[in-house]
Amino acid sequence: MEPQIQSLIKNSMQPLVITNAKDYTVQFYDIHTPFMITLETCHENDGLYNTFQFSPHSYQSTPFSQEIADFTKRRPMHRHSCIEIMYVLSGSVTNHVENQIFTYETGQCCFMNKNIRHCEDFTGDFQAVFFMLRDDFTAELLKEHRKMSSESPAQQTENLIFQFIEDGQSETMKFDKIYLDCFPVIPADEILDRLSPLFNFIIQECINRKAGSDFFIKGSFARMLQLMSDPALFSINRIHSNSDRQEYLFSKISHIMKSNHGRCTREELSAQLHYNGEYLNRIIKKYTGKTILEYGQSIYLEEARKMLAETDKSISTIIEELGFSNRSHFYRLFEKTYGETPLDYRTRIQS
Repeated sequence: MEPQIQSLIKNSMQPLVITNAKDYTVQFYDIHTPFMITLETCHENDGLYNTFQFSPHSYQSTPFSQEIADFTKRRPMHRHSCIEIMYVLSGSVTNHVENQIFTYETGQCCFMNKNIRHCEDFTGDFQAVFFMLRDDFTAELLKEHRKMSSESPAQQTENLIFQFIEDGQSETMKFDKIYLDCFPVIPADEILDRLSPLFNFIIQECINRKAGSDFFIKGSFARMLQLMSDPALFSINRIHSNSDRQEYLFSKISHIMKSNHGRCTREELSAQLHYNGEYLNRIIKKYTGKTILEYGQSIYLEEARKMLAETDKSISTIIEELGFSNRSHFYRLFEKTYGETPLDYRTRIQS
């Protein structure tokens, strides 16, 4: 490793400790503080690269020269001694995850467990924030989550993020390679309006270090993870790294379509996922036997069936919420799929 890079990553003031594996193909990142936050900014066309690191005891800025930025493009993948969360604030980030390459857009979020090998590219134009959370720190967050869950019936539903954190501390699952992909289901800037005050507050407490800072920081992280777990804000997909690329892509398609009640055209999917529409259609056909249109229909008809069975909403309200402008068309599709009218289905189920 070049001496200039060595001096950057071995600075004693940094909470991050980087070591190389024997074969130099994977680096291992460790932190000696309960958590660390890294804000990365990249404007490749202007040659501007910078990282800011914040921890309970230090903060520093590291501007990159073009030489160092070029080196980062050749650096090996790495693993962590802790959980890492990446949240894209603006632009798009190219991330190498195991043997695959993914692009994360503004508002998207990814949780990596300790065993996932990954590496983001310093290319293009983006700003992203990374949170590294050590086990002893996440144990405190889990304790708070369990307490809230026991006190509130609304907290009883499965929380994939806190389950992911708990699995990472389990002896039986600690070698699994698992990550979570979080896709915004409302405009990304609306989510950021809620998360930014928490990000900024945590950073300010790291810098100022006043009485009670540790309590405020822990509470802010707990609130941040709770917001990221909110199904009204994010659609979360749990992925095992052994999944092949097409399976992974289908999981993304499925989450996008379900978050839009099945109302997503080939063109819209293509624009969001940056793949040819016909290729996406073939993947859906492979995993469901349906076209994009048919798969979308199956999603909103299944939603309608659940609403008929589990709510007291009128059929007219259900039709409106699912975006149908033609009542007769909805009735025809429902009866063709389930063999009875929506009213007959509700009457039978509720009786």
